Amino acid sequence: MVNPFQTNILDCVLTCPIGLENVTADGISPFCSEILINKGKIAFKADIESVYKINLYSRTGMHLLIKIMDAKAENTDQLYKTTFDYPWHEWIEPIDTFSIRSRIKSKNINNSNYATLKVKDAIVDRIFKQVGNRPNIEKINPRYSLFLFIIENKVNIYLNSSGQPLFKRGYREKIHKASMNEALAAGILLLSKWNKEEPLYDPMCGSGTFSLEAAMLGRNIPPGYYRKEFAFQKWHYFNNRLWNNIKKAAREKFSHKRLFIYGFDNIPANILLSKQNARRILIHNSILFKNAEISDFNPENSGTIIMNPPYGERIGDDESLIDLYKTIGDVLKSNCHGSNSYIFTGNKELIKYIGLKSEKKVILKNGKIDCRLLYYPIREGKYS
Repeated sequence: MVNPFQTNILDCVLTCPIGLENVTADGISPFCSEILINKGKIAFKADIESVYKINLYSRTGMHLLIKIMDAKAENTDQLYKTTFDYPWHEWIEPIDTFSIRSRIKSKNINNSNYATLKVKDAIVDRIFKQVGNRPNIEKINPRYSLFLFIIENKVNIYLNSSGQPLFKRGYREKIHKASMNEALAAGILLLSKWNKEEPLYDPMCGSGTFSLEAAMLGRNIPPGYYRKEFAFQKWHYFNNRLWNNIKKAAREKFSHKRLFIYGFDNIPANILLSKQNARRILIHNSILFKNAEISDFNPENSGTIIMNPPYGERIGDDESLIDLYKTIGDVLKSNCHGSNSYIFTGNKELIKYIGLKSEKKVILKNGKIDCRLLYYPIREGKYS
C-alpha cells in the first residue's frame, strides 16, 4: 500500500469557534505554513508531524481535517464517479472501518443522506474492485472518519485526524448543564492577555472551565496532553515513536511555577465538580476553588477577572437575571479597583444592567448563540 501522509505536504483545515480564528491561527503558526483564515476555520499546509503537534497543542481548535480529494460534480452520478476514481484502496484496507459526515449546500445535490450513501458506495466499490473485499461502515469509533463537504458543484473530502473534537481535554466526566466549551474558554483567556504572573479570578466558575484552562495554560500543559486518544493513533501508518517523542518534549516544558488562580461559585456541587476535574489531570494544587456568593467577591489583590454569568438561554430567565447583572457591576465598581474584568454573555439586553461602559468587545459564538466578550478595566473613581 502507498502511504499518502508520511512524506507529502498535506492540505489541512482546523475548525474553531467563530470569533477565535486569529487566536487559533497564532497558536498553530509554529507548526505549519501558508495559513489562510476563514470564518470558523484555518486552512494551512503541514506534514504529518505537524498534524500530530497541532492536535496536541491547539487550545482553540476543534477538528484538524486533512484534505483527501477535491473535485467537481453536478449530480450524484458524477459524485459517485469522481469519488470512485480516487485510489482509496491504497490506504483503506477491507479489515478497516470508516464513517462519513456530510455538510452540503447545493441546488443539484440537495439530498444529504443520498449523497453520503453514494460516496460510501463509491469508496467500498473501488476497494472491492482492487482487492476483492470491502470495508465496513462504523459510526461510533471507526478507524477512518471522513468529512464530505459539497458547496454547489465543488466536492471536498477530508480525513478527520482528531476524532472527538479537540475541546474534549480528558478532565471532564460529568458535564455541568451550562458548561462552556473548553476551546472557547481557552480562547477567551488568550484574548484577555492574562500574563500568568498576576491572579486570575472566576467569581462564577460553574464546573471550573476557565480556571482549569488557565492552569493548563499557566503550567504550559498542552490541551491535548491528557486525552486518551486521537483519531490518527488508529491509522495504519501511525508513527508511535514520533508521537511519544512529541509528548516527551511537551512534558519536559511543563512549568511548575506558582500560579494564583481562584474559582468561586455559590453552588457547592459545582465546586466539588471543579475540584474533581482538577484532580483528574493533577492541576488541583494550581487552583483554589471555594464556595462563595458573587456579592461577597472581594479579591485581596488586583488581577484578571473572567466570568460567564447565565444569560437566559439555558438557566433562569431575563427578569431574574437583572439583579444578578446589577450585583456584578456593583461588586466590580466597589471591590475590584485595578483589575481587568472580562464578562462573556449571550444577552445584549442584560449588559446595560452592569452599569459600566466596556472599553472593548469581541463578538463570539457559543454554539449557535451570538455572544460578546466585554472588557471592563476597573479604575478608581466614581461611576454613574
